[in-house]
Amino acid sequence: MATAHADPTPSAADARKKLTKLNEQVEQLVEKYNQVGEELKIAKRKLKATKKAGADEQKTFNELRQKIAEMAAAAYKNGDTGGVVGFAAADDPQKILDQSAVISHLSRNRSSELDQFLASTQRLRREQAQAQAAYDEVVKKAKELKEKKAEVEKSIAAQKKLLAKLGETADKPGTGSGATYNGPASGSARTAIQFAYAQLGKPYQYGAEGPNSYDCSGLTMRAWGAAGVNLPRVTNSQYAATRRVSFDALQPGDLVFFNSLGHVGLYIGGGKMIHAPRTGKNVEIVSITSGYYRTNFYGAGRV
Repeated sequence: MATAHADPTPSAADARKKLTKLNEQVEQLVEKYNQVGEELKIAKRKLKATKKAGADEQKTFNELRQKIAEMAAAAYKNGDTGGVVGFAAADDPQKILDQSAVISHLSRNRSSELDQFLASTQRLRREQAQAQAAYDEVVKKAKELKEKKAEVEKSIAAQKKLLAKLGETADKPGTGSGATYNGPASGSARTAIQFAYAQLGKPYQYGAEGPNSYDCSGLTMRAWGAAGVNLPRVTNSQYAATRRVSFDALQPGDLVFFNSLGHVGLYIGGGKMIHAPRTGKNVEIVSITSGYYRTNFYGAGRV
């Protein structure tokens, strides 16, 4: 008969190793969540613009159709209908475009008005198709965002559970320390760093861009935004938008990236960065010259 044995309790070192790996996974998930969020914003703007274009074209279509209806009425009085009445009354642009025989009939005497109407009909049909495609894109991105959010929250729950096992408690959320930066940075870099300093103690929240909480790329975007620089929202794009510099050449204000672009912070000089770390932590200053951040340093970017 087999004897049952309880699984050995993992050591604190094993648990912390697992937590580190989980944190890295969450960072990647959060950046994917942010990316989909940005794509959703673009899709919504596209839908709005397409709807406006469609509404404008619908107005033009209606005005021109009224002129064609008047032509149809005149043809009817003269006993020369040829299907004109049904053609002018059709609401579906595609049905209008399909009635080539009627178009040919009308075009004998009023080709200019008819050409304008047909051009508008074609544009309206195109705008309707584009609006549908834009709507479908919004629906798809919204679904993707919801799925990514669920993934992130599931992993965060695992983070919190593991932290509880280690006896660690979350940082008490703050509202910003109002600290002053006294380092060597100047100009726009100093402005960006000072903004970040003012956020010290505010809680990390994935997907957040301030003013009460931030995730890593949300903080760096807002910090440089305060200096008049429009950085992209996500780490991959921030990396692509900046000029490469080596670790040894870092200057205050440079963006420092870690974990295969899963995390970003703002270098402040003296081998330190200010960043929004992870769930349960507040905006803080840490050293990047040794330990995890030095080991997982990916690259740096100068704005």
